[in-house]
Amino acid sequence: MGIFLSFSKPIISFFLGVIISFSLPPYNFTFLSFLVMPFFLYLLFLSRQQSSKFIFFIGFLFGYGYFLSSLYWISHSLNFDDNLKILKPLVLIFIPSVLALFYGITCVVVKKFISNSFYFILVFSTVLGSIEFLRGFLFTGFPWNLFVYTWSWSLESIQILSLVGTYSLNFLSLIIFCFPFLLFNKPSYKKFFFINSCIFLILFSNYCFGIYSLKKNNLAKIPDFKIVLLQPNQNIEDLQKDNGYSLYVDKLINLSDPKKHKEQNILFVWPEGVFFNSSEIVQYSDLFSNNFSSNHAIVLGATKYEGDSFYNSLLLLNNSAKVISSYDKIKLVPFGEFVPFHDFFEKINLKKITFGYGSFSNGKIRKPIRLSNGINFLPLICYEVIFSGMINLEKENYDFILNISEDGWFNKSIGTIQHFVHSQFRAIEEGKHIIRTTNQGISGSIMPNGYVDKSINFDEISKVIVDIYKKNEKTFFSIYLNKVFYLLIFLSSVVLVFFRKKKYE
Repeated sequence: MGIFLSFSKPIISFFLGVIISFSLPPYNFTFLSFLVMPFFLYLLFLSRQQSSKFIFFIGFLFGYGYFLSSLYWISHSLNFDDNLKILKPLVLIFIPSVLALFYGITCVVVKKFISNSFYFILVFSTVLGSIEFLRGFLFTGFPWNLFVYTWSWSLESIQILSLVGTYSLNFLSLIIFCFPFLLFNKPSYKKFFFINSCIFLILFSNYCFGIYSLKKNNLAKIPDFKIVLLQPNQNIEDLQKDNGYSLYVDKLINLSDPKKHKEQNILFVWPEGVFFNSSEIVQYSDLFSNNFSSNHAIVLGATKYEGDSFYNSLLLLNNSAKVISSYDKIKLVPFGEFVPFHDFFEKINLKKITFGYGSFSNGKIRKPIRLSNGINFLPLICYEVIFSGMINLEKENYDFILNISEDGWFNKSIGTIQHFVHSQFRAIEEGKHIIRTTNQGISGSIMPNGYVDKSINFDEISKVIVDIYKKNEKTFFSIYLNKVFYLLIFLSSVVLVFFRKKKYE
């Protein structure tokens, strides 16, 4: 019987991880978090006499099930190169395993504190919340699918992001999700009522704050300025054919229909990766000047070469296709845009996912880009938008955030929806309007309160015309960033030390 239990606990832990993954977008079954997290803590409680190795294995398999189920879509990016398809099983094993290590480590750290008390809930939430924060920075950082993203279905529930940010709300959510664990210790109707009343009161209070925040009329439209954002839904593989990029540019101009907006002050936003080589843009100068007016500017993505280095860049062009300003992507996707330990992997013919064998170079600085009318936007490329508290690195003033992307690598999977949800969270945190354009995926206009004003869905070839809105004041989080999270973890640690000291006095 003991052998059976030792074998079954890790298996149960794995399936608990799979189940809770359905609390994330696009499913958003948030109630699963209130069921799975208490059961996972109870599983740790039942295993408290086991070795640290066994406890690590429990946490690791929970994390592996969670990330395998929620990040399977990464394997779709290997479909574009026959040489990479063979790596699909490795991707499905390696990436979830690396991320699952954080959960295994969490369980080992909290092992000696395991008990059927609120003290253990606070220890577990503090440690896992801190380790989830570290996950966003270590090994280049990959803060994808924090538990907090389950709240994305309720715009009211996430308005508090403007105060505390994503990592803080993730930490607080962990405490709430784990709270029903106390029912496993001498359950009673009285305890059941008390615990559920506490949860309801906290969630209801936060919801009321969200309603109040959304009703505040503190948005002002930028006058005499509009943005036309495009989603061309271009097949990525077709770009590699003869004249593939030229045909793509023609398609983008036709979709933009700039002559229809000749007299308007407009910024046309095209997706990431429009040009394989930015030096080729000059040959389109006549085409641009014949279609766009002096009132127009164009933002697009291109690969920019400088000597032996090349960058994934965002370019601002005038109506004659002259580059006015540019931004080089800082946060590159591991194995997507650069290969760690490149010299070693090159020997075994392992390349990055995007076309070509070389690795992109990192940009050095991210500053707002100024348009001719004085309006500033902060440039972000692809998954740079997922890094909470790391958007406005130079602490400069700007009017809105512009995020270009290419989600076609992920084959219209749940990853594209998760990516878009990250943008909503950043909009609320920063209190900035976000314009997001992707070739394939979900493009849209996200208001400073996270409300999706306009959007283009998966299979659509379309454009939308949007106004830009500004908040009258900065958000608390945009000023103090993740210092709010540091403070919460510090206060939680003080409480834990105090009550542990009282316990042994």
